[in-house]
Amino acid sequence: MKWDGQRAIARCDETGCRLWSRNLHEATDSYPDLAAPLAEATAALGDGLLLDGEIVAPDPDTGAPSFARLQRRMHARPTRALLDEIRVELVVFDLLAVDGVSTMDQPYLARRELLDRLAVERGRIRVPPFWIDFDPSHLLDAAEQAGLEGVVAKRTDSVYRPGTRTRTWIKAPIRRSAEGIVAAWIEGTGAHSGTVRSLVLAAYDGPDLRYIGGVGTGFTAADRRALRDRFDEIAQPTSMMVGAPRSVMTIARTVEPIYVVDVEYRELTGDGSLRHPSYRGLRPDRSALDITVPTR
Repeated sequence: MKWDGQRAIARCDETGCRLWSRNLHEATDSYPDLAAPLAEATAALGDGLLLDGEIVAPDPDTGAPSFARLQRRMHARPTRALLDEIRVELVVFDLLAVDGVSTMDQPYLARRELLDRLAVERGRIRVPPFWIDFDPSHLLDAAEQAGLEGVVAKRTDSVYRPGTRTRTWIKAPIRRSAEGIVAAWIEGTGAHSGTVRSLVLAAYDGPDLRYIGGVGTGFTAADRRALRDRFDEIAQPTSMMVGAPRSVMTIARTVEPIYVVDVEYRELTGDGSLRHPSYRGLRPDRSALDITVPTR
């Protein structure tokens, strides 16, 4: 299954377990409620254990991962109250090293067999099931019924290639989603006066920072205020973005293109812009330099 959370690498040794985000920022302090039980679960497994997985924040009513809930924990040093309010779990789906020896050159099924034998699943540490020779449409149906993002198809003989996107792991989301770089913003009016009305988004197309559309829905009032506070600190007079309509840029306020946001959308228009996008949240775990134009 495809999990709606924050990708994480866990490294465990005799000193305990530490968590790292996809762009190699340490996240241990944000998730002490994961680091401690993971250390307990792996204490007898030797030194140099490296795990790949996803941190998720299940909705208390449905049990499905909620990225909106997880945002409140990302890059924060949580209080006791926040730890109690936003429960997180670590979904471990791959094994990269054990006893200090890399397993990344072993095929996927061999890595999963080793992971299952380690028996690290307990409490907030989960090892999800996987399926072979199963109709993908049935899995997509099951994912949709469970409120999940979709599925990931993996070649059973694929080796693990760190830091590289390959065609051996293929995401099949139920709803289209994309990441965009905030290149500018438009101030609100009326009830939203003094806050953000909408965001102007871009992504890299080779060396160019290219316009991919704007998003004005999906925000809470708190989102609009918090984004405005961030943008005041990174305002800049001109934009490097290409392809944005003049009608948009004449009323937009440009910012340094460093913030990445997550959006859902219906489809791409003929010029590659997002149609009917909806804001889902900031992605502080993503570097703007890694965001490329969506292709579907």
